[in-house]
Amino acid sequence: MNVHNRTRIVSFRVTEEEFQELKAFSAAHGIRSISELARCALQEYVSGQSMRSHDLEERLRWISGRLSVLDRAVERLAQLVQTEETHGRMVAGRGV
Repeated sequence: MNVHNRTRIVSFRVTEEEFQELKAFSAAHGIRSISELARCALQEYVSGQSMRSHDLEERLRWISGRLSVLDRAVERLAQLVQTEETHGRMVAGRGV
C-alpha cells in the first residue's frame, strides 16, 4: 500500500510495558515503527493469515536467549564455587 494513500488514523492505548515490548519487538525485527508493526499485524489478522509460526519462532528465539543467559550464569557460579573451594583449601593449609 502506498504511504500517500493513507488518510485514516486508527489509535488505541497500551500500557508502558506493552509499549516497550512493542518497541523492542519492532527494533529486533527491523520494523521501522510501532505503527508499521500494528498495521502489518492487523492486516495479517484480518486477512486470516496466521502468525502462529512467527510466534513460535519468536518464542524459540526468546527461550534460546534465556538459556544462553542461564548457561553463562551457571558457568559463573561454577567458577565462584571453584574459587571458594580453592581459597578454602589454601586457608586450611595455612592453619588459619
